[in-house]
Amino acid sequence: MTTKELSVSHDADETRTEQAMLAALDPGSAAHAQANVYCENLRESGDGWRVCVGLACNRMRAPEARFVGLQVVEALFTRGRYSTLAPSDRAWLRQAIFSVIAESIRTDVPVYTSQPSNSIQSANSSNAPPSNFLRNKFMHLLVLMMRFDYIPHPITNSPPEWPSFFTDFLSLPRTRTFTNTFLHLCFSIHDEVASREMSYDAETHTANILIKDCMRAQSIPASLVSTWFQMLSDALTTQDHQTAAGCLRCIGLYVSWIDAVNLVLPNKQFIDALLGFLRPSTPNPLRMGGLSCLMGLVEKGMPVSDKLAVFELLGATSRILESIGVGTSDAANGAVGDNEDDFEDLACKYVNLCGMELCKAWDNAALPPPSAIASSSLSNGASIPDFSSINNSSNSVGLLRSRIFRYIQKLLPHAVRVMRSEFDDVSSLLFPFLDEYLRILKDCKKDGALNGIPPLSSLPSADYMGNEEAKLFVDESLVGLLGVVVTKMKYDEDEEYDFVGGGGDDEALFYQMRQTLRSKMETIILIDSQMFFQHFSAVVTNTFDAITMATRNGQRVQDVVRWSEAELALYLLYIYKGPFVYVNPENNAPTAFNAILVKMMQSNISAYPHPSIPLVFFETVVKYGLFFNNVNAANTDFLPQVLESFADARGLHNPSSTVRSRVDYLFMRFVKEIKELKGKMKMYAGPLVEAIKDVLYIIPPQMQQPNVLANAQKQQLGSSIFDNQLYVFEAVGFLISLDEAAANQERLLQAILNPLMTSMQEILDTEMYKLDTAENPAVTNYMRQLITAVGSVGKGFPDYDVSTKTVQSSPLWASVFKQALHRIILVLQTLNAFEVIRESARFAFQRMIGCVGEEILLFFQPVITAGLFTHCSTKELANFLPSVDLLMHKFKAAFLPILNDIFVPLVERIFYFLNQAVSGFDEMNEMNDLRRSYFNLMNNVFVHDLMDVLISDTNSKHFNTVLQSTLHYGGDPSDTAAQKLALSLLSKMVAVWGSEATNPLAKPLIPGAAPLPAQQPATTVINGLSHSPLLENAKYWKAGMVTASAPTKAEKKAAGMGGKEVIAIGLGGRRPLPNFSNFIYESMMPLLFAIPRNEKFNIADGAAQLVVFEIANCHKTILIVQGVEYLRVVEKFLETQMGWRRDAAREFSAALVDMSTRQFQAALKKSFAR
Repeated sequence: MTTKELSVSHDADETRTEQAMLAALDPGSAAHAQANVYCENLRESGDGWRVCVGLACNRMRAPEARFVGLQVVEALFTRGRYSTLAPSDRAWLRQAIFSVIAESIRTDVPVYTSQPSNSIQSANSSNAPPSNFLRNKFMHLLVLMMRFDYIPHPITNSPPEWPSFFTDFLSLPRTRTFTNTFLHLCFSIHDEVASREMSYDAETHTANILIKDCMRAQSIPASLVSTWFQMLSDALTTQDHQTAAGCLRCIGLYVSWIDAVNLVLPNKQFIDALLGFLRPSTPNPLRMGGLSCLMGLVEKGMPVSDKLAVFELLGATSRILESIGVGTSDAANGAVGDNEDDFEDLACKYVNLCGMELCKAWDNAALPPPSAIASSSLSNGASIPDFSSINNSSNSVGLLRSRIFRYIQKLLPHAVRVMRSEFDDVSSLLFPFLDEYLRILKDCKKDGALNGIPPLSSLPSADYMGNEEAKLFVDESLVGLLGVVVTKMKYDEDEEYDFVGGGGDDEALFYQMRQTLRSKMETIILIDSQMFFQHFSAVVTNTFDAITMATRNGQRVQDVVRWSEAELALYLLYIYKGPFVYVNPENNAPTAFNAILVKMMQSNISAYPHPSIPLVFFETVVKYGLFFNNVNAANTDFLPQVLESFADARGLHNPSSTVRSRVDYLFMRFVKEIKELKGKMKMYAGPLVEAIKDVLYIIPPQMQQPNVLANAQKQQLGSSIFDNQLYVFEAVGFLISLDEAAANQERLLQAILNPLMTSMQEILDTEMYKLDTAENPAVTNYMRQLITAVGSVGKGFPDYDVSTKTVQSSPLWASVFKQALHRIILVLQTLNAFEVIRESARFAFQRMIGCVGEEILLFFQPVITAGLFTHCSTKELANFLPSVDLLMHKFKAAFLPILNDIFVPLVERIFYFLNQAVSGFDEMNEMNDLRRSYFNLMNNVFVHDLMDVLISDTNSKHFNTVLQSTLHYGGDPSDTAAQKLALSLLSKMVAVWGSEATNPLAKPLIPGAAPLPAQQPATTVINGLSHSPLLENAKYWKAGMVTASAPTKAEKKAAGMGGKEVIAIGLGGRRPLPNFSNFIYESMMPLLFAIPRNEKFNIADGAAQLVVFEIANCHKTILIVQGVEYLRVVEKFLETQMGWRRDAAREFSAALVDMSTRQFQAALKKSFAR
């Protein structure tokens, strides 16, 4: 078959089209590719669908080809071409498709009855039965045509072309094929028009509403219901349970939008039969169909009074629940087949649906009743209860909610029974109802809604719940729900768990379930914290008491308390959210919560022989670390017990590496949490360090086989195991620092650091690092770990001048750290080509700054020259600059000589990297980090009063470079964080080096006015720098309102100051620098006006608003320092350089004077946004 033969034309016959479609479905055909092109051309062709309609409607053609032909026709709808066809073409297509279906119904022969070939099965949905695939496609096309032709034309708005669609279909003979086809049609229409599980776009949603309105206008729902009832009756007569179930499901789906109140509910015979279908003896298809239908009736939206009438009519929370036996069948124990299990799930969903509808009714009861409903239509039937009169009652909300609570009271035991299921997927089916019910109770606590329920004496019958009974029911229900939640949190001992997060999907699902239950428990706490604490304390203390008694009686604790119960007690204690009060402030007596923790410690539960216990125990004692600080309650007596558990096989020596890794961190947290017990801890510090010394051992690589890493080394290298071990080093450093005996501190510290330093020296002496390869740098990484461990120990030590209260002499431990620093510098000099060594050296140096004290300065330059500058990368330099910041902060003037020496090489190194071209996102981020670190450093130079380093004889030749770089980055909006820091630096420069302007307020401007008093000592702070205050401003100067004393409140008000205190202008810089005023006026001021004009500056960006604040701050700082002179300069600049009008320039200067920095920022932001 050639391409020419397969070309699309008007005279293409069905035979060739059939052959092409079969070839397209057969991958082994020689014409497969050409046939696919042909089929696609059919879809795109304007009239290719015609031959496909003829092919599909011809029962003599191959079913596979007919199916593909219907797919081509379907493309008219999916590609939006059907509505553009001529009306005659649409009519012809409708007639062709409908005729095939009608003929199938009249002859009672399915559209396709033979078994299709494998090729067509692959083309069809895998879920459709092979014998129905062709019928399904015909029905789908029929529904698509109904969507377009049953309502007015979507483009021309012409009248519907097929308004008799339902009438035509219902007029067909009621054969067996009609029954199946009709049910299939109903399901398809529901999916296309009214399904709540489908998502429709706005246009489709509007069309769906119109379709349903047209159906109601033609009374089609009544015809459908009548047809379903008749088909249901016939199916029950012939015991066709599948068809009967299909009818019930259709009714359940359609009642959401048809008039079920008049069409379904008044049919007492149907309702009685429907309830009878729920009996356990009923075949499962009928039971599921009946329950699905009931769920549709319960879920139907209606006024609250009508909803309650439906609940009463159906016995939704009584008869139905008794019939379905939810939560009591064998399905709860997993001893049933798939069908029964499906019904059990559906029954649980029914309970949840009833609960959700009752909660929705509770909310809607407070809303005004619909004005369009004068009386409930449900009251028309004598057998249907009438609650509509409640709407007119003065106490309608209370009565309605009283009735709703009675239904919830009946429903809740069934819900609790479901939630107790051992299968979490079954329990979770009721979580939506549980969440809504708890929400209602939480809201009731806020607004007192339960008080609005009338008392029992004023209620019409026992079917209502009085307010006192309602409150009692709430209390009882909370206790029951809390019991279920707590029980579901318990591990299933029949399952296998890893207990550290690596147990697979089942364990992950259990942890997820625990988190879900935890959120519900927290809601219960908000509703009734006192009840929760009583229940919580009972569960926890009973477990602890049982363990204590078993230990005293010599019994095995696991024979008395199951491990899941012990773990649950600890877990509940761990997730408890407080309040954490250990001592009653009124009488200084231990609280009930303190007693729980005492029982935990007395039980020695950490010794329970199960792997689930240790980790949650340590998490708990760390969370409640302050408990051990409570001296009044004698809780410190338990401290040795906890430390012992940390040190032995339960904690740091646990056989599980995952547990050990977590305990490493928790141990550090705990020893720091009990820092208030320094006096008592010092007696344990030494023995504890000795007990865990082996934990500090860092496994070396196999020296004899340097090209092969040991397994343990592989685990530690680049993993979190060694990183967690560093927490232990830090904790040990903290413990050693607690010992008040300096000799003991030195001895213990040497015991920890000497092995590390010895290992470093051995590697240097033997040059083992030379055996490393690029693929296997085992020795270099081992050296990195040794250096990082030393730094972590130093991190655990406090600043020596704080701990010893002595500044004149450093403690003995400082000498040990200095030895370690010498060794680290030797390693750095030898291995500075390796980034991991440079990073670890920087890490160690930075963390020993505090504990070594000022003597650390002696090591700063050796550390730099050893390789931190010459071999560093952009990222490393950005990480190193905070160390310089820290040295400035701690040692200030003592660091100035060193800073003066390193300033030039440091700045040159910084700008070497900043001037490099950037290629890639990561490099850009590293460059931004370095730029921000640089400006942080420069800002801190001013904050710590070390700005003289910039203009010293050594560095003054680079001063202009610093100024120009600050101006450059201050005007660069590509990195707003660095831009903000640069502008902040400029304002600090002005505050320090600005001109010492002559204050015009120093002499009176009006004859007879008194001169200003001499300036007082510095008390005003500008950008963190002190200045002398003058409590006047330019408005006083301009108005000549200068007096010998500070202005009174009345004078401020008269001057328009609103009683606000303002800072004087013209104070001058702290250390005026010659010609710096020229820099301010010629470079800095123009920059402040150029920034917002930059096209890349986005004022809508949040970070840009911080830049605007710095612009405002710069203007205000210049004004404060330079005085009124700045007002003249800025006005002239705005008029001559910016082209502003004179009045606009003066308005700017007035705002600069009168507004605060925040107000001026807001004004600038508004101006920039124009």
